[in-house]
Amino acid sequence: MIKLVLFDFDGVITDSNSLHIEVTMRVLREVGLGRDISEQEIHKHFGKEYRVVLMELMGAEYTEEKLAMASILQQELLHADSFFQKIVLFPGVRALLSTLQGNGVWLAVATGNDRCFIDRAVDVLGLDGFFDLVLSSDDVSHSKPAPDMVLKAIDYFGVSADEALFVGDSRNDVLAAKSAGVKSAAVLTGILDRREALKLNPDFIVDDVSGIMGII
Repeated sequence: MIKLVLFDFDGVITDSNSLHIEVTMRVLREVGLGRDISEQEIHKHFGKEYRVVLMELMGAEYTEEKLAMASILQQELLHADSFFQKIVLFPGVRALLSTLQGNGVWLAVATGNDRCFIDRAVDVLGLDGFFDLVLSSDDVSHSKPAPDMVLKAIDYFGVSADEALFVGDSRNDVLAAKSAGVKSAAVLTGILDRREALKLNPDFIVDDVSGIMGII
């Protein structure tokens, strides 16, 4: 029986992956990265802490100075009012959360976003009454694909791994779930398409987050 559902945020709860990609591309361009970065390349890093994403995308061009400049610019863009005005929930999310909450299921967020960002996003979208726990990259030593967030959540609620389900849209989400020993559900509204999801062998694949009602 599933007692705890953990959700990644972007690409699962909100239709916002394209916004993050746009910010990442702009940041790397403005700090003078000497090559073009594709969306597919950025996709591989989704779910990780932003600083790590920037550093890995810089590759051989990485310097501490360039990373510091990129991090500052990225924070400015991500925390701007204009960014939050563009974030929207996927259809059916609010109804799903309400149903799960009404059924006594604990709900949590496990995101690679920083604490300031995710707290504001949850507030702006009016979701603060749904989640019993919100974990950000600031709350763990290692962000996804490491299992730290998932393990912290199951410890917080006192549930066993087989009583928890992690719902995500990226490779790093599925890997984090597997490393923690919890069930994984890959949704197809974000980074992964069905072929990519099948290669990762999650426990479940659903077209959108509402599909998990058929699992629980």
